[in-house]
Amino acid sequence: MKLLKSLVLVVAAGLIMTACGGGGATPSEVAKKVMDATLKFDFNEVKKYVAKDIVPLVEQSIAQTETEEGKQMLEMYKNLVKDVKVEVVSEEIAEDGNTAKVTLKTTSPTGEVSEDTINLVKEEDGWKVKELPNAGGK
Repeated sequence: MKLLKSLVLVVAAGLIMTACGGGGATPSEVAKKVMDATLKFDFNEVKKYVAKDIVPLVEQSIAQTETEEGKQMLEMYKNLVKDVKVEVVSEEIAEDGNTAKVTLKTTSPTGEVSEDTINLVKEEDGWKVKELPNAGGK
């Protein structure tokens, strides 16, 4: 019975940590999630993984996509980037453990390859992107 109680406590603690701390996602995982969501123009998903100070920019993007013109532009861009592939090239966490840089490689449907560096900061609820990535690559 004690083993069962211990197991339940361990599982409950894990669920609480996952719910409150972003699941312990690494900087690479967060950067990839943000880039993938950006490429899908899923700004509500992007909002989950950005630093507090840029949440207003994401909310502004959400508002812009809700206009008729915004919806038309969104559909056009979705078609342009729908087959872009993203992969993590490298991850570098600062010695203090509070900032990180992740380099992502994007490959377009035509085979064009580019790299983007995503800067992240550690906030109380996990790693967050400090600036929005360029959805089309640089």
